[in-house]
Amino acid sequence: MKKGTRLVGAAAVAALATASLGMGAAAQAAPRTVNVFVGYSAADAQAFQDELNIEFPASSGIKPKVTVLASFDTDITTKIKAGQAPDIAMWPQPGGLLAQKSKLVPLDKLLGKATLDKIIKTEVPGFELLGKSGSTTYGLPVSANLKSIVFYNPSVFSANGWTVPTTQAQLDALQTKIAASGKAAPWCAGTESGGATGWSLTDWMEELVLKNAGVATYNKWWKGQVHWNNPAIVKAGKALAATLLTPGYTPGGGAGVTSRNFGLATTAGLFETTSAKGACAMLKQGSFITGFFPDAIQAEIKANNFAHVGVFAYPSGPAGGAVLGGGDTAGVFHNNPAVAKVAAFIMSDKMGTHGYASKASGFLSPHKTFNPTYLGSTLNKKFQTIFSKATGFGFDGSDQAPPAVNAAEWSELTNWFAGKQTMEQSFAIIDAAYNK
Repeated sequence: MKKGTRLVGAAAVAALATASLGMGAAAQAAPRTVNVFVGYSAADAQAFQDELNIEFPASSGIKPKVTVLASFDTDITTKIKAGQAPDIAMWPQPGGLLAQKSKLVPLDKLLGKATLDKIIKTEVPGFELLGKSGSTTYGLPVSANLKSIVFYNPSVFSANGWTVPTTQAQLDALQTKIAASGKAAPWCAGTESGGATGWSLTDWMEELVLKNAGVATYNKWWKGQVHWNNPAIVKAGKALAATLLTPGYTPGGGAGVTSRNFGLATTAGLFETTSAKGACAMLKQGSFITGFFPDAIQAEIKANNFAHVGVFAYPSGPAGGAVLGGGDTAGVFHNNPAVAKVAAFIMSDKMGTHGYASKASGFLSPHKTFNPTYLGSTLNKKFQTIFSKATGFGFDGSDQAPPAVNAAEWSELTNWFAGKQTMEQSFAIIDAAYNK
């Protein structure tokens, strides 16, 4: 059969089919594909795809398609420059999203102001600022992670009569009590991480600035609008020194902190019971740190055995109960009804209710209204509850600061703790990095 004859024959068959099925079937269009670019692992991306497939079945007329970019920040920029921007992209750093704001659709235009306001109302306050420039919102968070938490060993606490603190005053008293007991140092801490040595100390500083100065001052600080010699920042630095540099408060003092790997800070003492073996009672770290726990402890967690792993929220400070963390923020490049529906879902407190919350590694919702029962992990349920009670949110500041500032924070906070220079000298060098 000749090519032309085949085409004519196919057209005739299609025409007959249309006539026999009627106008309703003829009007049906193929599902509208909505492309979503992420920087997830393959397993998390598949879980995300499954979530969207449930929310948008074939009958919805929408076909979400999740694509993983191996090096998200670099790859998404390349795609955009090549005219290959997706419908929706999810940045791990909000700064990357805002750098593309001239190409993004303002969310009030995409979703309508009423829907946008409704979504923002359910979020932990502060999350809505991540994708906002001026008065325009270009992105909203989809997922979150939490850093304002303290791990402890319940069996050790119980054996020594130590009680989990709920206020800063109680935490201060507990530190003193543990140190005086001679059975353990109050804090486990380590910041060695190769070329990134010092990053965990930036988390400590960020925590204390948030708790003592509040979200507004915190956001001005990492942007360089509030300097490191500002009384509020100096106060946070002194609080950090009182916590980790007081003799006996962490194994090996400041030198121990700088030489100890951040992951080994968990195995070096949290699960020990005597000072001779480097026992330490509390570890302030992000929710991801359980992956560094000893294999036996990780097995207990998987079995829902929490005899040796407990967690509590780092207590509120004078500025309230804002929490520190990170997460993924979504922005939209194309404005049409199908894209709007997918964006509205993933930005809402319904995201995660079809299984993603229990399957994805480390997923937490940025919404205070999200039901923790959707999370499979017992620890994640506790983390989500802490989020739901938070009065504000601060995104990891050093990750958003200019690269030169980020590098200076790592090196100079390390030099301070190693005893190579004073806190004031370190803070001055970090401040100067904003001018590089």
